[in-house]
Amino acid sequence: MKVFRLRLVKVVLLGFLLANLIFFYYTWNTLLWRRISRALSGESAAAEEPEPPKAAKLSPKDKLRNANKHIRKSITIVFYGHYNFEQDLRASIDSILDVIPNMPILVLQEGGSDYAYPPVGYERNLTAGEEHTVMFQSLAFDVRRTRQELNPLAAIRTKYALLMPDSVRLSSKNLLQKILREINSLGLPGQPKEQRPPVPPEEMVRRMVLVPFAGNLKSFSSCVRMTMDLPNWTLELVATNDSRRCDLFLQKHAILLDVAALGSMPEPFTLPFPEMLYMQAKIANLSTTVFPQAFQEGRRLFASFHTKQRRMELRRRQFREMYKKLQIKRIVRRAYRVPGKAQARDVWGQGHGLVLDGQFSSSNTSLPLITDIDLFGCERTTKSCIGTVYGGRPFYSYLDKHTPPCCLDKLRTTFNHVLEEFENVGIRYWLDNRALQSAIETNHLSPDAYDIDISFNVQDLERSNAMKKSQSKPYVDNEGFYWIKATDGHYFRVQFSKPNQVGVNLLPYEISGTEARANGFFGWKATTFSADFLHPMSTVLFLGKSVMCPNNVLEYLEAKHIRVKSADLDAEEE
Repeated sequence: MKVFRLRLVKVVLLGFLLANLIFFYYTWNTLLWRRISRALSGESAAAEEPEPPKAAKLSPKDKLRNANKHIRKSITIVFYGHYNFEQDLRASIDSILDVIPNMPILVLQEGGSDYAYPPVGYERNLTAGEEHTVMFQSLAFDVRRTRQELNPLAAIRTKYALLMPDSVRLSSKNLLQKILREINSLGLPGQPKEQRPPVPPEEMVRRMVLVPFAGNLKSFSSCVRMTMDLPNWTLELVATNDSRRCDLFLQKHAILLDVAALGSMPEPFTLPFPEMLYMQAKIANLSTTVFPQAFQEGRRLFASFHTKQRRMELRRRQFREMYKKLQIKRIVRRAYRVPGKAQARDVWGQGHGLVLDGQFSSSNTSLPLITDIDLFGCERTTKSCIGTVYGGRPFYSYLDKHTPPCCLDKLRTTFNHVLEEFENVGIRYWLDNRALQSAIETNHLSPDAYDIDISFNVQDLERSNAMKKSQSKPYVDNEGFYWIKATDGHYFRVQFSKPNQVGVNLLPYEISGTEARANGFFGWKATTFSADFLHPMSTVLFLGKSVMCPNNVLEYLEAKHIRVKSADLDAEEE
């Protein structure tokens, strides 16, 4: 029995060894043939290497942390343009930091007492992992600070800046992620985002993303097309509902743009904000994109009459300074609206025509297009914008600019007043010199005109009561025009007012026999010419009126060494 048990154990052990050998043989044989077949098919040995292990799936908490980190490294939120006497900065900053902890925030503060007082501070009870990332910087000049310290852009370490208005509530980071993807993509605005290539990090993005607020009115046009004609001192604004051509966004909004684009502007942080920023962006050829989603409003500001009026008064002052700095003398506004209802100037500036603070009426092309024009400067109580003229060239001609439109307007008004006076009392006059040349060429004033010459028969001087009185001392007529006899000759001058020297020169001529001679004034205008040019007189259309002028006017001007540029003359010469 014992022998039988030993034999049985040996048999089982032997069978187990045989089974292992057979399994090993077939396994080795299979792997060998696989290697041989791969070698014959030309596959590389690298294909035999095992695939790298897949990255572990991130948890929602890790995803949130990575998203916040990307936003913090890309965007700095900048608050600017607020008023310290009524603001919502603390609650706005808290709403941002509650969603994205450690978000870099820069609060820029104007230095004047109207803006910086009472002072605004910010303190936050930091939780675990939070840091102080809110910075306050004054834009006031301080001789104790270096130029780098005075530069607000030096405090921004990210590629983009989100210029945020006061009183905002951020409920999630999704909108920030979307506008960041929008500005980080190249291509046309209508092109699908999947087809847009990303912007290289070193390239400056020449585009601004405008993000409106949910509380904006829908019944007004927020977008305005803007044309700046600096040689003619003119700013033209046209209301439109086309967000693809939005040079200026009127209602409350935030602006996302490249910090390098801000650095390319001469003064990006200047009041009024953001209007001054849009002017500089227009000159820098930055395009705009109105984002379809909106930020949430915070607390309503300027609800009381007192704070609203105080803010409006500051805004008027800001716009006056802006127009002076940009050398803008005329604003042209065009909007579609019902005549007789709220006018654009009333909606914008409470009747003052200075503040771009309200909205245009909705652009409905079925309504008539109404144009409003506002002129700044050259009033009766102010000096002329032309200034003293040396050598026949005003100062602005050296700046490649024409005569300011406000001065041209007052020059037309003065000319019409003198013309009415002469025609009422029967003085024999004629349009002369450069004004006559402009009348022949264009029937209008030259864009470079700074005065108008009217010559008259000296024998008719006593017919004008204003000229008689002005011979002994300056005379102000009933309409405020200033009549004066020139100190450098015996000619007369009619100014728009005493301080405003825009005016018309009255040149007396003595007609004796066959000649007309200057009576008491000198210079290139005092040219003696044949009296035949004045018998009979002719007329020319000038500033919408028929004005007396010499006959054979082209020969008359040639006698005064003035050449007329006319298409008819050019055709005759050819």
